Amino acid sequence: MKQPLDEWLTLLASVLVKVDDVQDMKGTLLDLLTPQEIVALWERIQILKHLRDGMTQRKVAEKMWISVTTVNRGARVLKFGTGAAEKYILED
Repeated sequence: MKQPLDEWLTLLASVLVKVDDVQDMKGTLLDLLTPQEIVALWERIQILKHLRDGMTQRKVAEKMWISVTTVNRGARVLKFGTGAAEKYILED
């Protein structure tokens, strides 16, 4: 039987929250993620930042050479997400 998503998220969050140094976090992410997963996370963060800065979904898609559908996911995160993206990812 698969573990519930909440349990997986709790484990992941409990590991990552212990890392308090950028170099250690980089190493942890390199150990846990594939290069493609790192790029995907970077891309999602960039989408959120561009949308926060007022760029239209179509303009973000053109600028990043990605589909509008991919950008739309980011827009849904900002509109219906937990708020954590705005609190941490978008605080700069």
